[in-house]
Amino acid sequence: MTDNLAIPWVIELHNQQMPETLKVQVENQIIIGRYDKTSQSQPDIDLGGYGAEERGVSRRHLAIRADEEQLVVIDLESGNGTLLNNNRLEPNVPYPVKNEDKLQLGLLQLDLHVIISPKGSGFQMPGKQGITPRPPADGGHPILIVEDDPEVAKVLALVLERNGYATVTCREVVSAIRLFNQKHPSAVILDLMLPDMPGLEFCRYVRRDVQRNTTPVVIISAAKTPANVTQALDAGADIFLGKPVSAQELNHVVDSLIGQNQTGERALHTKQLVGTAPLRGVAPESRQDSIVLFIAGHEQPLTLTLNQPITFGRSASLPPKSHIDLSRYNAVEHGVSRIHMTLRNQDGKFFIEDMDSINGTYINGEPLKPRDPIQLKNSDEVRLGRLRLYAYFLEDGKNL
Repeated sequence: MTDNLAIPWVIELHNQQMPETLKVQVENQIIIGRYDKTSQSQPDIDLGGYGAEERGVSRRHLAIRADEEQLVVIDLESGNGTLLNNNRLEPNVPYPVKNEDKLQLGLLQLDLHVIISPKGSGFQMPGKQGITPRPPADGGHPILIVEDDPEVAKVLALVLERNGYATVTCREVVSAIRLFNQKHPSAVILDLMLPDMPGLEFCRYVRRDVQRNTTPVVIISAAKTPANVTQALDAGADIFLGKPVSAQELNHVVDSLIGQNQTGERALHTKQLVGTAPLRGVAPESRQDSIVLFIAGHEQPLTLTLNQPITFGRSASLPPKSHIDLSRYNAVEHGVSRIHMTLRNQDGKFFIEDMDSINGTYINGEPLKPRDPIQLKNSDEVRLGRLRLYAYFLEDGKNL
């Protein structure tokens, strides 16, 4: 066998009875079977917790081997045999496998999904412009990876770092916004499904940025449906890469987009969302008094211009212009009080104040003292009981 691959394959093994998907890196070879304390040679992947013995899985049942071009599976003279897409494998003979193939070890069925491969795949991008080749990265451009799966994030970082980039990773949109403002990345790699809110909200945030709205954004997702591709490109993504992702292709795309962004070529077809930003329709002279609040789990943000203090809570006998009723965001279930928090603008700065709420108000996880105004910073997380909001505003009076 050859030495370990520079870039490993990442695969998933799953069936409907398994409580969670098995995610596996394959650098050279892995052995799948079941652990037996009497055996001197144990498998790399133990299926014992999934009823392997009852389903006739041998101790060392199957090998998965990898090179840059393909994956192969080899039945290791198992007692009850191996099926690949319902065809029985000859023992000790390698058989190529691909994404969405079906394996059966004895009576245990496994669906195989490829997440990352060294080569291969395909992408979609807006318009008809092609990707212009350029040499590998020079100067260690920072790349922001927003991916909630730690194994996938680790390999994506490895792929880009081997190509000369510096990487920083996070798993949530609110963290991504903070890092975007701190690190000024040369490109963003973004998953669609993230724990706090949809990844496309971050894509839209990048496109609304005052200074860096041409930063390349590459969407990576297994949910490559026509609707998702269209929504991603409409949100301003440059390219949609469906899983399985090719390491070779990812490097090619990132190299090219950064090169085009540096030369100004991308400005011809990058979708900048200035006209459809949440602050749309707010007069330029008043935008320094406006704030956008994203509510976790909900795509549509709240856009507010603060000419007077505004309270937040549930239904209350206050004028609509001075109170925000959060009932439609499941405020009761999240422990939001009727009059929970006050938000005000003072001298161009935003302050929040807990109004003696039952379950408390928090900024970035830190509890507020009741009736003690605290200044908000851009992209702060505000939590009312268990209801999370993320605050964005234009600083220093800058206009979109």
